[in-house]
Amino acid sequence: MSDPSLDRGIIPWFARNPVAANLLMVLVIALGAIALGSLQKEAFPSMEPDSLSISVSYNSGSAQQSEEGLAIKIEDALEDVTGIDSITSSSTSSGTTVTVEKTSDYDLDTLLRDVKAKVDAINNFPSEADKPVISKDEREEHALWIQLYGDASRRTLQHLADSLKSDLLANNNVSRVSISGWLDPMMAIEIDEGHLQAYGLTLSDVEDAVNSGSSSAMTAVLRDKDLYLQLKASEQAYLKEDFANIPLITTASGDRILLGDVAQIRDTFDDTTSTLSRFDGQDSIALQIITTGTDDISDSVNGARDVVQQWRDEGKLPESVKLATWYDRSTSINERLQLLIDNALFGIALVFGLLALFLNLRVAFWVAMGLPFVFFGTLYFMGDSFLGLTLNEFTTFGFIMALGIVVDDAVVVGESVYSVRQAEGDTLRNTIKGTLRVAVPTLFGVFTTVVAFFALSQIQGGLGKLYAQFAAVVSLCLVLSIIESKLILPAHLAHLKTRGEPSKALPARIWGGIQGAASGGLTLFTERFYRPLIRLALTFRYTTVVLFMAVLILVMAMPFDGTIRMSFFPDISGDTARAQITLYNDASYGLTHQALTELEDSAYQADRELRHNEGDSALEHVQVTSSGDQSGKVTVKLIADAPYDLKQFTREWTTLAGNPEGVRTLSIQSHRNSVDALRVELRANDDSLLTRAGALFRTKLADIPAVSGIEDNMQPGQPQLRLSLTPQGRALGMTTDDLAQQVMQGFQGQVVQRYQRNNDEIEVKVRFPAADRQSITNVLQSNVRAPDGTVLALSSVAKVSLGYTRDTITRIDGKRAVYLTADVNKDALSSTELVALLKRDVVPEIKSQYPGVDVYFAGEAEQQQETQSSMTEVFLVAMLVIYMLLAIPLKSYVQPLLIMTAIPFGIVGALLGHWINDLSLGILSLNGIIALSGVVVNDSLLLVSRYNDLRREGMDRKEAIVESATSRMRAVLLTSATTFAGLMPLLGETSRQAQFLIPAAVSLAYGILFATFITLILIPVLLRIQTDLQERIAGWFGNRQPTDEAPA
Repeated sequence: MSDPSLDRGIIPWFARNPVAANLLMVLVIALGAIALGSLQKEAFPSMEPDSLSISVSYNSGSAQQSEEGLAIKIEDALEDVTGIDSITSSSTSSGTTVTVEKTSDYDLDTLLRDVKAKVDAINNFPSEADKPVISKDEREEHALWIQLYGDASRRTLQHLADSLKSDLLANNNVSRVSISGWLDPMMAIEIDEGHLQAYGLTLSDVEDAVNSGSSSAMTAVLRDKDLYLQLKASEQAYLKEDFANIPLITTASGDRILLGDVAQIRDTFDDTTSTLSRFDGQDSIALQIITTGTDDISDSVNGARDVVQQWRDEGKLPESVKLATWYDRSTSINERLQLLIDNALFGIALVFGLLALFLNLRVAFWVAMGLPFVFFGTLYFMGDSFLGLTLNEFTTFGFIMALGIVVDDAVVVGESVYSVRQAEGDTLRNTIKGTLRVAVPTLFGVFTTVVAFFALSQIQGGLGKLYAQFAAVVSLCLVLSIIESKLILPAHLAHLKTRGEPSKALPARIWGGIQGAASGGLTLFTERFYRPLIRLALTFRYTTVVLFMAVLILVMAMPFDGTIRMSFFPDISGDTARAQITLYNDASYGLTHQALTELEDSAYQADRELRHNEGDSALEHVQVTSSGDQSGKVTVKLIADAPYDLKQFTREWTTLAGNPEGVRTLSIQSHRNSVDALRVELRANDDSLLTRAGALFRTKLADIPAVSGIEDNMQPGQPQLRLSLTPQGRALGMTTDDLAQQVMQGFQGQVVQRYQRNNDEIEVKVRFPAADRQSITNVLQSNVRAPDGTVLALSSVAKVSLGYTRDTITRIDGKRAVYLTADVNKDALSSTELVALLKRDVVPEIKSQYPGVDVYFAGEAEQQQETQSSMTEVFLVAMLVIYMLLAIPLKSYVQPLLIMTAIPFGIVGALLGHWINDLSLGILSLNGIIALSGVVVNDSLLLVSRYNDLRREGMDRKEAIVESATSRMRAVLLTSATTFAGLMPLLGETSRQAQFLIPAAVSLAYGILFATFITLILIPVLLRIQTDLQERIAGWFGNRQPTDEAPA
């Protein structure tokens, strides 16, 4: 009797309408290809900001005054604002910056509005404080470095850099350019005490003369119905010569003494902050291309390169100046895309080969062709009209992980159609029958996988936002694979030949022989080995379960006994090696530059040592920059075919660098830092207690060999020469303000005016010559003027004392805070293990010696705690939903539990994969395991569904188990083999890009591989044990037939 289901429904309709199926396939691929051109590319996913910044400028003179006058008042005002997770403030002598972090589920715009209302309502800020500036943090990403370098003056380099920046910003694809190594131009007017006294002048007199002789143009207008005329009444000095000609004194005889006669005038650069900028051993100015918001990193880099090439072609550079581009971050996403393409092509080839070998060339071809449909369809739905995703490290990761998964249901459908047509004839109805036979279990199998990946997107915190993109891509691929395997594939297999006469052509006969041998070998394996093995396992079913449980317990113990190391955030290799230094507060900028030069030299020495002085240097570029008087960085990039890797170079560089003079902290690393490997925060109300506790904690950290590059905010105070008026000074009519103003005028300089010259804003500063303001002696021997003009020695009117002042005060959530950060050598000790060690050995000692000090672990520890807690929750919810999705098609409460036993054994496979490949178990591994949970149940679902079909047909329980296992063995092996084959190219990758993906790929690939044995051996055994229990329960209740042995 004809089955009416073969004639009704969407699957039979598409199978009978191949034109519709082909048009759907072509349409989706075309839409994806069009969308690909408009998809934004970025190296790392753009994240919505989660914090606000409140900045208040206040020339208070001390960090404590800024704390008391600004920080504490802002904290108090924000106490009852909803949505705040933490408040951190940093106060200095020039003001306060407060960072407000929101809770993960709160809207930042709402928080911004509430915070602004509270801060604007504060009415007791110091009167000298500027108005608070409140802004949302903006994510910026490095795209490209452009270096101008060579044997040229600073003025030449800065002029070229300014012109290049203008041309870069004129390019539509470049939105932000930052210049490193830049010094603001300055017109310095320097006059010594001798000339001041000789002409009866003060620095204030010189300032007045400059303002009188040079001022911005001021105009008036004469206008009526017949006239429009501008009147200009002033003139701005622009060049050194203009300022030199400004009249300073006019004598009684009418003679004029010009400013240039008594002062040294220099057209120079601001020297309040030192700058060292070198590139490949030469002076340099660096321009950094930065992407923000919706910028496409590839477009930004290409736009910048076009401008650079235009400069070269037009000969805009002097002969002594070179122009280089380096550290191109767009290569990261481009290499990831290339990795995706390579793996896709290789994966398709492996899938095609396996299916062609064990099934049929036509089946293999159309199953493999499903991948372009799935991937291009996903690209289309990633566009701004739908999900608004970009091509980045995580979305491409999703594509790569999906390679081996999305063909599973197509393989099952193809195998089912092939088997039914082979057994019952090559007809269209048998194609539909073969598709419908597995439609429900494959559909729900895909749903369970989608649930597992969707669970990843629900992980709280920043990591959850990142994995949401990865999960969205895989979920889209899986949903599209349903459409391809149920609607398009059957139409392509409608004319599949399984019984035709073999071709007489030699290649076809050879391939037919190979295919026959493979098929025969699989049949022989099934009948001679697998079927007897299943019968044996069923006979000794309880022993089999005990053996599997023993393996489960032994392997699950491996991470806890140290056999498999755990590192929640594994080191991911970066693109460059970086050495960062900070010096003590009393170190001079000369010492900083010396330390940076020594680090530069040791980098070249490390290269020579690793090359054994053979061949050319493997250092492509070396950049040296100082970011302040006491800090700086050296960045090294290796050539592509370097004879050593970044990790080896970093280790050798660290050894040779030692500890340069004056350096307080030195950190040399090559891995990426999204969060601090270790960050410890100590909080208390007692500042002295806090400092002592921080010093002890730092000492304990320094004793741990795996810890390096320790930094903190406990630096000794900034050295300070304090001046206070003596009674004699006050008696002479001087005030503290008079004293401060005269000292600042001479030794720091007074900015008299600012004016625009071309693209530069020039500061005009009047002060003493450099030789008279270099040492404490210069200060002690300086003079000041009394209100009546009398010249007095500073020492006669002011008391001078040497002391220290806190340059920065940090507060976290209302308390003074000390923080320590450090690098961790994860080959020796993971961050997880380090935090456990500190909590066990150090924290109790700190709390016992310094009661009132609270210890918090931030950085990786904080992220781990948040992520692990969230992971546990989403994993349990995913398990519940997967159970429900299994129970619905099986119409059983017990059988889903049997199927889900594949999950812990899949985890066993993942752990063994990490052990075999010597990988640490971390966050990426755990995400692979969560994803694995939805994949490994699919084959078991197929097997149990087949068992239920056979039971409904009246077959004996034991024979139904054996038959369902043997009949599904080929499909199970093929889906597992194709999934593993899709991931295998990635497992063998040695490129830096692949290292980010391998832990998750190992979890998935080895988990599926091990779960195959579970599906083929343990699931049948558990089904037999289920029937044992059903029979026993039925016996207890008067031989009533068990109700769960064959679901309706």
